[in-house]
Amino acid sequence: MGPKYLQQKKSLRPSKRYIQSRLQIGGSHSNKLIKCQKCDMTYSPNNIDDTTAHKAFHETYLKGKKWSKNWGITVYATLNQLTPPPSQNLQNDRIVMVRPDHQPEVNATLEVMNIVNNELHAPQDENDFWLDEHSNGKAFLYIKDDRAVGAVTIEPLKQGRGRWMIYDSKKLVSNVIPNFEIGISRIWVCKSQRGKNIASKLLEASRFNTTTRNVLPKSSIAWSQPTDDGGKLALKYNSVRHKSGKILLPCYI
Repeated sequence: MGPKYLQQKKSLRPSKRYIQSRLQIGGSHSNKLIKCQKCDMTYSPNNIDDTTAHKAFHETYLKGKKWSKNWGITVYATLNQLTPPPSQNLQNDRIVMVRPDHQPEVNATLEVMNIVNNELHAPQDENDFWLDEHSNGKAFLYIKDDRAVGAVTIEPLKQGRGRWMIYDSKKLVSNVIPNFEIGISRIWVCKSQRGKNIASKLLEASRFNTTTRNVLPKSSIAWSQPTDDGGKLALKYNSVRHKSGKILLPCYI
């Protein structure tokens, strides 16, 4: 799980969305709703559309989205972009950057983002910064065994959006406006692949492949007011300790 991006924006392209719940009218047993204990989706087991939507959502939520070998540009978290690190097995694991002008991979990424936003309870229409090929925003996905099992979306930040958040209280520091270059809008790993350092690998790939420079320092990256799990990731990744002893997280609004 990762941070929520809170400001409303309109998507440049429509996305396929799974139905999370269905209105139950009357007391018919055939309309009875149940909640899947593994993916948390509420649906009617007697409704064909509901069961079809649940099957697709359930599989993606637990195992990731099926991903074509032709989608995305493989990137590396290393200064030498031509030589992949020994730890990255290109047959099974790779990180790709989504190309906004390639509609099939864009559509697949939007399906992944639908799952991400459902789990994070985040708005669904905040993809324009990486869908615009003229923007510096990016979407990266972690591909394992031909499935997209992790995702991160990042956006360029204008001056004035940066803030410091006190880790233990989640309060923003007033009257201090730091400057950060990019913001982590969403970061997510599917349930079956968590605890395998995938989120950290996505962050590193973002640092090395976002700008025309070789690499962005961790201190230039901010988080969009992270959730509890996102805050723990930010704590390990690029938090700082203030002279007061408080731990601060770089955030943006």
